[in-house]
Amino acid sequence: MHKPGPSRRDFLCASLVGVGAGAAAVAGTAQPPIVDPAERVSKCRLRPAVRDRILAGHRAILDELKPTKAQLDRGLQLHYTSCAADAQGGISLTYPGGLIGDRLAADKGLDRQKAMTFQAAYDPQWIEESRALYEIAGVQLGLEDVAHPDDNTFDKALHLLARSTLAYDQRQDLDRVVSWETIESGRREGRPCIVQHLAATGCFADAEDPIYQLDLFFAFGVRMSQLTYIQKNPLCCSWLQRDDAGLTDLGKRVVRRMNELGILVDLAHCGHRTSHDVIEASLEPPLISHTACKAIYDDATNENYLDAVFAQPYARGVPRPDKTGSRHAADDTLRALAAKGGLAAFYFIHYMLDAEGSRSFSAWYRHLEHAIEVAGIDHVGIGTDLGFFPGWQASPLDWTNWPYWTVGLVCKGLSDEEIRNVIGGNYLDHVRRVLNKRPWGEFL
Repeated sequence: MHKPGPSRRDFLCASLVGVGAGAAAVAGTAQPPIVDPAERVSKCRLRPAVRDRILAGHRAILDELKPTKAQLDRGLQLHYTSCAADAQGGISLTYPGGLIGDRLAADKGLDRQKAMTFQAAYDPQWIEESRALYEIAGVQLGLEDVAHPDDNTFDKALHLLARSTLAYDQRQDLDRVVSWETIESGRREGRPCIVQHLAATGCFADAEDPIYQLDLFFAFGVRMSQLTYIQKNPLCCSWLQRDDAGLTDLGKRVVRRMNELGILVDLAHCGHRTSHDVIEASLEPPLISHTACKAIYDDATNENYLDAVFAQPYARGVPRPDKTGSRHAADDTLRALAAKGGLAAFYFIHYMLDAEGSRSFSAWYRHLEHAIEVAGIDHVGIGTDLGFFPGWQASPLDWTNWPYWTVGLVCKGLSDEEIRNVIGGNYLDHVRRVLNKRPWGEFL
């Protein structure tokens, strides 16, 4: 979907886009991209606290990687001339734990989550900085959750989706993905594209007619959805249920409807048996938008994570089991997913990478390396489960360190082609296959 709008000169950081064909659309002639993240930071009008937070993360990962000049130059050039795509992350227009502008921070009387809508749509400071974060990270395809786990009802999800859609539709510098053509035009013209995603699925899974509700969310722009979060619902079981009963007959119908419409089927948070049932039932390859490898770290033993889960409002009424399944993907799941043509994307959440909660690129890479060995290089990607979280400790895993993660892959010995696939190529191929269709038949 092409959105006409003012010249890119109206956005301070537009001169930094310079990635692939986007540079020609912006400047009229092809320009070489700026491949030094610090230079990109310096050319953006950022508040000192935001700028310093980004640079602190950059220093943290460089201190860990210690790349040679050749590795650094190759990695940054590769990153900014490739398409970086995050299957589960971006600069959220609705999450109040991320980037907040001065005006909203000063107005203590507002509900921050609800006030994020007009901030993201109309506040010049927030728009400049959010766009700058995409420029610095070099990310061209991201994700917005429009049904948070705390919003696990139809009414709450619809409200959040409406707020998100209003904000994206006001922005001339971002595209909300409704088709594959959206992504093609966004890449061509230098605008990041954002997929709207349902993390909490009670908004349709618990409805009297889940197919009708799913159709409604598709009509409003949702193009990716999980099947559960922590709840056992009428469709399937999550990782939390040790005795996973698998995909129900209703769940199979929902998966097939997602295939027909062109909604990415996301196995994140599904139980082991459920995941395999979905892989078998789906007519399109599913994906896991954010996970890690059970063989590297079995998070079923992570009591700290369970404590955090059950401290959240979305866990109210959910009994805490004595034992759970693993949130992470088992090797047989990775193999089955790859055999179906699917994708597993790996997150940068430090407390889910190992028992020590290591905030290191190497801790994350252990999972990616194992998945490549098990599933193959064509079936892995990145789903950070992150955005710009200024309140978090600066670390190698900061979302704005995306360019240096590419440098890290160079340091680990991957080829240019392998790196391009991992940082976005595989996910783009997956999205193209699922979204590039014209649904037909009855609707709503």
